[in-house]
Amino acid sequence: MKNNLDKSTLAKKIAETVASQIAEGYYEPGQRLVETELTEYFNISRSPVREALFILENQGVVEKIPRRGVRVKAISIDEINDLYDVVYNLTEFALIKGIERNNKKDIEYMEKLLVDMETIIEKREIKKFHELVEELHLKLIEFSKNKLLVDIYKNLNLRWTTFRYLTLSHPISLRKSVIEYKDIIFGIKNKDINTVSTILLSKKTRGISILENIFT
Repeated sequence: MKNNLDKSTLAKKIAETVASQIAEGYYEPGQRLVETELTEYFNISRSPVREALFILENQGVVEKIPRRGVRVKAISIDEINDLYDVVYNLTEFALIKGIERNNKKDIEYMEKLLVDMETIIEKREIKKFHELVEELHLKLIEFSKNKLLVDIYKNLNLRWTTFRYLTLSHPISLRKSVIEYKDIIFGIKNKDINTVSTILLSKKTRGISILENIFT
């Protein structure tokens, strides 16, 4: 049982790493992901690599084409809009569920992440900033204290992480993201879901606009 658990955990970690590499442009849409190359890169057997590719296929990050293998999936603007609708509606729902609890410890931790984000803006360390944004947005979802909601978000995030990284590469995105998350946390502290909803909508619209300029 433990051995199977270890393999499953390893596959998930590989899937997360490959998704991040896709987000960073290491793999491009349409590019093949070759099992033998991945096994050499991660220095592991084929079994967890295959499971990782299966996870990524289920999440819509890659696609398996008969007789051609696995490729990074090209995403349309319509699919991006659909994904952003789901993620931001999910985030809003999570905060509606959690805002009445107004857990001070959770808020303080999120504010600490914001401070960390601000310290690396001038350096434009996009990869590090991206990691902090990933952690902060997950904390927003976890604010709901709803395990099923968190699981749904984590599954979606494998697909979303690519587009989040691309939007953060935009010249004004790092500073703008900090401002938006500050406003969201301010709304949470004041139990002002209307403010939170307005900022989430603005943030979603900004992200989609950047991606439309990239993909069209």
